[in-house]
Amino acid sequence: MGTVTTKATRVLSIVAILASVGYANWSDSFDGGTFNLATWQFPSFPQVTGTFKQTFTPAGEGNHYLAFTETTPVSQGGAAFGAGFGSTEKFKDVRVGAVVNVAGDASHSYYGLLARGSYFIDPDGKMTGVAPGFVADCYIMHINYENGPANLSLDLEKVVMNQNIMDKDIEIVIPVVVNARSYYAELDVVGSGPVYVTGSLYEYKGGPLVAQTPTMVDTDAKDWWEDANKRDKVFTEGISGIFAQNEHDEPAGFFITWDDVSSVSDGPAAVLLGPANGAASVSMAPTLSWVEATFATGRQLWFGTPGNLTLVDPAPTGASYVTGLLEPGETYQWRVDQVGPAGTVTGHVWQFTTGQALTVDDFESYADNAAIAAAWPHNIPGGFEYVFVETGTFAQGAKAMRLAYQNQYEPFLTEATRTFDPPLDWASLNASSLALNFRGVRDNVEQAMYLRIEDVEGNQATVTHPANYAVQSEPWRSWEGINLVDFTGVDMAAVAKITIGVGSGENSGQAIDDVDTVYIDNIRLYLGANQ
Repeated sequence: MGTVTTKATRVLSIVAILASVGYANWSDSFDGGTFNLATWQFPSFPQVTGTFKQTFTPAGEGNHYLAFTETTPVSQGGAAFGAGFGSTEKFKDVRVGAVVNVAGDASHSYYGLLARGSYFIDPDGKMTGVAPGFVADCYIMHINYENGPANLSLDLEKVVMNQNIMDKDIEIVIPVVVNARSYYAELDVVGSGPVYVTGSLYEYKGGPLVAQTPTMVDTDAKDWWEDANKRDKVFTEGISGIFAQNEHDEPAGFFITWDDVSSVSDGPAAVLLGPANGAASVSMAPTLSWVEATFATGRQLWFGTPGNLTLVDPAPTGASYVTGLLEPGETYQWRVDQVGPAGTVTGHVWQFTTGQALTVDDFESYADNAAIAAAWPHNIPGGFEYVFVETGTFAQGAKAMRLAYQNQYEPFLTEATRTFDPPLDWASLNASSLALNFRGVRDNVEQAMYLRIEDVEGNQATVTHPANYAVQSEPWRSWEGINLVDFTGVDMAAVAKITIGVGSGENSGQAIDDVDTVYIDNIRLYLGANQ
């Protein structure tokens, strides 16, 4: 679902056919060859021939599977995709799960899980101008074996009016070739702005993890993975379901089996924000941060070297934890288990490797623009906004700082300053240099970018990047080797402020209405010899 090229001829008002506002759980095992739930609905697109069917397949000892079958080619009116919704229950944070089966060497089938969905029925095709059938908005995970089991992969999509609005793929290929078997699939959706969407495939329910997609972060703004002309708002709630899909004529239709389908509000795992899973050169004193599902009333944090996870006691009181100083070049693992009314939900194990540096600011802790603007106030009077949290482009983690500037106006330079209270003692750490990641915009006017340090006595010194055209770099760059000895006269035992600025104090020559932008991420402090 999400690749059919249907086009709406006018803006449609989505008709909410789901009135329930409660938040509970549902599941169905299909045992005995019947539905445990009386609330199943099975819409499809297009709905012309009515050959999209739902049948039960016996598996012995009273166990049955649910099969989705379509026998008519799409070109003859068969369903390109058909869905099943076990309940009209609307969920916010949710885990949708099912036993899935990969088979068929020549299959063109997709199938998958659907969360926070809403749909309406276009009974005659006049509303979409395409064909009769159901029209959906949702987050989905494809289990894709259209090129056979040897090429099994998982991918995430956001679907708006049946349209895949993904400009970039968020997917992972299953690492083994022998895939013609059953698996347990899960789709986790957490948060309301941003929304974090993660797909997982397991050997079996509760068994070893086979593969997991990168987490898709959806915001109301333009996201890096989103079509250029899309700025769709996040989906904050909706129904859960399963779907099958085949848009090819040969082989016609699909045959997809399901078992143990469920949707639970007390199931999604905590979502990793930082450090990113597998990250290298992480700060030697990192702050672990994550996003919890709304059911969580507490948490357990496990931390240690591989194979030696230890429960952190006392448990963190919120969704972050400062580890203290770690060993350089060491690999660490951690896991967050969420505690709620129904018990403990075990999280995923995440891993990172430390570098030779300490983080000054990685910008992951700022919840919104107001938070980062308070921590990094700019120097321009008059109530203007120039400092923002950036979630669409970043060098590491999931966030960066976006600094906008209009240096065609006085004071002809724009700065953002972080104040440390209490001051930082870099001297006792044997610190040698600073580094940061940055990127600009090709159309930016050439201007100096600089970094300033100030101590508690007000002594300050500035180091300027050697290239004025650095602010035009569209790839992320690392400004390394900002040696502390070059900040002449500043007491490194009492660092009170750090400032990032753009401009020279003279008119930049930007056009009257021009607003240029530079992005900053992962400011870090190196210890020992100069890097």
